[in-house]
Amino acid sequence: MIVALMLAMAAPAPAADPCKGSSTPEINACISGSLARAQARLDKYVDAAKERCGSEDEAAVRLGIEASQKAFDAYREIECAAVYEDWKDGTIRGAMHLSCEVRLTDERTHTVWQNWLQYMDSTPPILPEPKPTE
Repeated sequence: MIVALMLAMAAPAPAADPCKGSSTPEINACISGSLARAQARLDKYVDAAKERCGSEDEAAVRLGIEASQKAFDAYREIECAAVYEDWKDGTIRGAMHLSCEVRLTDERTHTVWQNWLQYMDSTPPILPEPKPTE
């Protein structure tokens, strides 16, 4: 019994839901705020990636970053619209759509960081490794 109690105490606490409002509009407003923060961070990371590739010799790399960002924007729009469509009959549809956008934006930010803002040696990254947006 003592062992079971110790194991229960050692179990990690469930993650707090930062958007646990009491109404659908409150939840949607909270997730919209998360999306705005995630998008602002993505913009910052993409700008830093393009700045890192600022020399004339790297113009093709910059163009590739810009093109991949446009492709990501289109992908996110289509993917999350499909999520919305899947949930269209419920009040949760907006939250599911927004959560999809936050999740994909966070994933894209990490990809940009991984590909363009860190180094293979011990050089510190240009920006810190991004964590999931709350």
